[in-house]
Amino acid sequence: MRRGLQRSILALAICLWLAGQGCSPAYEFKGSAMEPPLTIPDFELTANDGRPLRLSQIEEEIVLVYFGYTFCPDVCPLTLADVRTALNELPPAERGRVRLLFISADPERDTPETLARYLSAFDADFTGMTGDIEAIQAVMQPFGAYAEKAEVAESAAGYLVNHTARLYLLNAQREVVVTYPFGFETEALSSDVGYLLQENVK
Repeated sequence: MRRGLQRSILALAICLWLAGQGCSPAYEFKGSAMEPPLTIPDFELTANDGRPLRLSQIEEEIVLVYFGYTFCPDVCPLTLADVRTALNELPPAERGRVRLLFISADPERDTPETLARYLSAFDADFTGMTGDIEAIQAVMQPFGAYAEKAEVAESAAGYLVNHTARLYLLNAQREVVVTYPFGFETEALSSDVGYLLQENVK
């Protein structure tokens, strides 16, 4: 019993010493952490301003990637609204260090102009990207994402697109470090983004 008590006292002393050194418990991501992080190769698509844009050209430290489409009836608009809410919870200086890429899973209908109009309803800083279907599929592959047409009878849309509904968080090294399912908590995203931004200035 005495030996157990000594160990407890020693453990407490170590904890107090670490606290005095400014150490804190390791941060735990609120989303689904990737272990190890997933490196994403550079890619180029057409942005919603009509100009080509490469991932490596994006200056913001944190990039959020979402594969969706403008005809999406529910999942895409709800996810974009959640991202907007989460980013608005950040201080303005941190908000400016994050970029959302909305990559079209329906490039046949999503022209740069269509994407620009669609995203303006959510956040003027959101960036849409499109290209031919082969280019989109090549970008999706490293993420493990997919998209495929689903014909819908008697629908004005003609068809819908079944697609991966996850949001991907890329760090400054353009690695996927966290992913979020549809319906994620906005506080989880803002917390994870805030943590990575703070780590990037140390």
